Amino acid sequence: MSGVVARQRDLRLGENLAGPVPLTLLTGFLGAGKTTLLRRLLTRPEGVRYGVLVNDFGAINIDAGLILETKADSIALSNGCVCCSLKDDLVAAVGNLLSTSPRPDHILLEASGVSRPLSILSALEADELKGKVRVEATLCLVDAAEFGGLDYSMTELAIDQACSSDILIINKCDVASEAAIADVENTLSGPMPQMRMVRAVEADVPCDLVVGFRSDAAKARLRLRADPADQGDRHARDHGEDFEAWSWTSEAPLDRSRFEAALQLLPTKLLRAKGILRIAGEPKAAVFQLVGKRRSMQSIEAAPPQRSELVALGPKGSLDAEALTAAFDATKSNF
Repeated sequence: MSGVVARQRDLRLGENLAGPVPLTLLTGFLGAGKTTLLRRLLTRPEGVRYGVLVNDFGAINIDAGLILETKADSIALSNGCVCCSLKDDLVAAVGNLLSTSPRPDHILLEASGVSRPLSILSALEADELKGKVRVEATLCLVDAAEFGGLDYSMTELAIDQACSSDILIINKCDVASEAAIADVENTLSGPMPQMRMVRAVEADVPCDLVVGFRSDAAKARLRLRADPADQGDRHARDHGEDFEAWSWTSEAPLDRSRFEAALQLLPTKLLRAKGILRIAGEPKAAVFQLVGKRRSMQSIEAAPPQRSELVALGPKGSLDAEALTAAFDATKSNF
């Protein structure tokens, strides 16, 4: 493996809690905007300690050089794809990031533009990583302006990347016609009618959509505005125009069966949701996660919180705050 370890970025969080470190996989065909999205995440003042893995097919990893400038802990994987010849290197690289002190709060893995996500996800299930890292989300970027011009083999790969993902970011909408954007949406919604799709310009999407919600997100609000530093950019815009957030808290313990029933009322267009919960009669905290069409709810090795918190992010107009609040208020336990 060709390894390049970057300088450590300024740290503003304390040691993260014991348990698997979440990992977000960024996929998409060549030139779709993966590195642009990665750099956006690393330069935003979110207070998250990132570990970064960047894979490039060539012998020279240009993307890793770009990431080095952000001062994130970074390891380059060059001269192959993490989905084939670099599987062992990938496992070792993740292990190296986890061994840093302090360890990262979140790992971002940018796959080569010619990688197939399912093979990467399989590699991340290696015995050496069990209980140490968990895949939180797989996001795929598509170049709306170039998608229609790909030949058959490249289109097949791009579709495979999209089909293996939780959320699809249709990027470069500023340089693509509405017809081209609609073509991407129609082509990819055929095999994936439930796929969550988000339009973007220069990979500018809410940080919370990509790496989940920070622990304090429910206490304040989701960060939906572009960074002040971006305001001089002609493409910077208020994410509130495209997305909306809803949050809910409960001081009372929750009835698990009622809560699981309420989850069925979440809108189908919901992009992201996360909650840490106090379930009546259970000695451990429960964590609920929704990324695109995938959801899970499991106990963690931590005491139940003093109060339950749930946050959700969706397209503008998709969240009926009053109805959702009423539905989840009804999940409180009677005991």
